[in-house]
Amino acid sequence: MRTLIIVLYVACTLFFYYCGWLLTFRTSPIVKRAHSQYHCNFFLKPWYSTLMRFIGIFIWMGAGLIDWMLVTRR
Repeated sequence: MRTLIIVLYVACTLFFYYCGWLLTFRTSPIVKRAHSQYHCNFFLKPWYSTLMRFIGIFIWMGAGLIDWMLVTRR
């Protein structure tokens, strides 16, 4: 049971770090794909890319905080 919890924790952590990386560094392709699929000019607003990058950094910080809390607990 303990091994399953560790595996799930590692999988969730990697997922959050990957999502943060996508939102931080691959924002332009995500915005272009969203605009081409939904044909909405909302995705082309200048603040939308900034918002996506901010959310990516927030996800990274949250995952890092959870990692730090679990590693340093007694």
